[in-house]
Amino acid sequence: MHELVIVNETSSPISELTIHLISEPPFVKPRIWSLESVGAGETYHLRDLDVPLDGALLSRLTEAESASLQFELRSRNQPDVVLARHESTVELLARNQWGGIGHLPEMVAAFVQPNDQAIDRLLKGAALALQTAGKSGSIDGYSQGSKRAWELASGIWAAVLQRKLNYALPPASFEHSGQKVRSPSQVLDAGLATCLDLALLFAACLEQAHLNPLLVFTRGHAFVGVWLRDEEFSTAVVDDVTAVRKRLKLQEMLVFETTLAAQGQAVSFSQAIENAGRQLSEEEEDKFELVIDVKHARMSRIKPLAQAQRKLQANADTTDILKGIQSA
Repeated sequence: MHELVIVNETSSPISELTIHLISEPPFVKPRIWSLESVGAGETYHLRDLDVPLDGALLSRLTEAESASLQFELRSRNQPDVVLARHESTVELLARNQWGGIGHLPEMVAAFVQPNDQAIDRLLKGAALALQTAGKSGSIDGYSQGSKRAWELASGIWAAVLQRKLNYALPPASFEHSGQKVRSPSQVLDAGLATCLDLALLFAACLEQAHLNPLLVFTRGHAFVGVWLRDEEFSTAVVDDVTAVRKRLKLQEMLVFETTLAAQGQAVSFSQAIENAGRQLSEEEEDKFELVIDVKHARMSRIKPLAQAQRKLQANADTTDILKGIQSA
């Protein structure tokens, strides 16, 4: 919630107030706010808007589901009398479903999962590719400067190419309506990925390599970028393509077309960079949507989603422990 306000449109003050929040299904745990009074014709803004979510319920969702939030304003003097009521409809998404850039687009950073087990395997492949090319195999981020950041990104590119992934067409208008997202492990296991899956996979590798990734959205498409030095934009969402072009021109970042890594043929990293650069040119400006700066999203407390398999295993381990205690 961004705002919760009481507007007293009457000619008298109201006092001894409570606001009750419930949801159906109960994805939000019930909460009650208390306040002393709101004067006649006054507006009162509540400050503490944190509400606890039922993580277990949300984790069980496998498909989108409609829900409602119900707010009721009451007086403590007459607790059974509802002074005002407001209901909001909410769409609950499955844990692997992104809602698109239409609302809170920076939430896509939660699907960048650097701690997925598949990422370490890819980084090992990147290290070997760099060593084969006569470079250091260390995954050392920005410690050796911009040139080294470029080398790490190219090593990751080579490692993903070796997986011989195949491209899968995304849903129409996915960038606005959203889509279900494959985790890095699912991408490597199945060998299939949409443009968004690939962008998220590369972004996770870059982040785990201690680089700052970017997610680039154009009309009906997504690819990835990376800062070549330890920087970030001033906001998580950048919708000004000229600001992105400026950084590219100054060689402070690069972008590359990730779907070229799933075309069944070897494509050089330089070709992928050139292809993505054309998509951000002035000739293609009308197709640009926005860029998500993953580092800034992390600073805004948008953390990677917990891995489903690990959560299931943790729940299973807890069940076994409880069974053992009961047996004892």
